[in-house]
Amino acid sequence: MQVTETQNEGLKRGYKLIVTAQELDAKVNEKLAEAAPEIEMKGFRKGRVPMALLKKQFGPRLLGEAMQESVDGAMSKHFEDSGDRPAMQPKVEMTNDDWKEGDDVEVAMSYEALPDIGD
Repeated sequence: MQVTETQNEGLKRGYKLIVTAQELDAKVNEKLAEAAPEIEMKGFRKGRVPMALLKKQFGPRLLGEAMQESVDGAMSKHFEDSGDRPAMQPKVEMTNDDWKEGDDVEVAMSYEALPDIGD
């Protein structure tokens, strides 16, 4: 995961987050492995469904969840590391509109930070 600063004017902050395809794929596989023992599919015993079938059936939905979790995690980590506190919910939008599975995800995040108030 890469975080690049794009704007730093006064209290306004802007960042570009890049989540690699490998990170997303690892998260999807982790979620599938976690759910596999509980999944029942016709023709297979409970918990014995091949991973390829699980990925084909549940992959797209889990990919969306993995993408959301990755972006949320990156934002939380950024706020912890930088010490910034956003005044309101950050504006987050995907910048690569022609994204397809296997590509890195690029996200633009912008927000206004709360000012530091001295004692």
